[in-house]
Amino acid sequence: MSYKRTEDLLEQLKLQNISYEDYLSDNEDSFVVTDLTVFWKRAIKKSKMAKIDIINGADMGYTYFYNIIGGKSIPARDTIIKIHLSMGLGLEDCQSALKLYNWAYLHPKNKRDSILIYALTHNLSLYEAEDVLVSQNEKGFKSL
Repeated sequence: MSYKRTEDLLEQLKLQNISYEDYLSDNEDSFVVTDLTVFWKRAIKKSKMAKIDIINGADMGYTYFYNIIGGKSIPARDTIIKIHLSMGLGLEDCQSALKLYNWAYLHPKNKRDSILIYALTHNLSLYEAEDVLVSQNEKGFKSL
């Protein structure tokens, strides 16, 4: 995946020597995705993980996971975070997923969120993140 910043996309669009078809083809991975199945397909591809490993790492049921990535179930905010921790994807990817589902972003002024931001940016596993949450007297994933 070659995700590009908004500013870079805008500059490329301004170039005189680029066709719209080339622009679309070159930047397909950078466009905002509103189709849930496409979003999850890209995220899983980016993670380079097998779905079963994501499911196990996120400590969730097989059917529920497939309902989420198939667009049949709307996951809770923490479920999205659990999946992203499992996939080893960073904060930006997680924030994009939260936005797609109209959930609040992880905010650094919120203690629990700041722990989750740390976990995502330091590639902690779900279980490591859970330990930090509990050790800091914050709600863990298992208590929800």
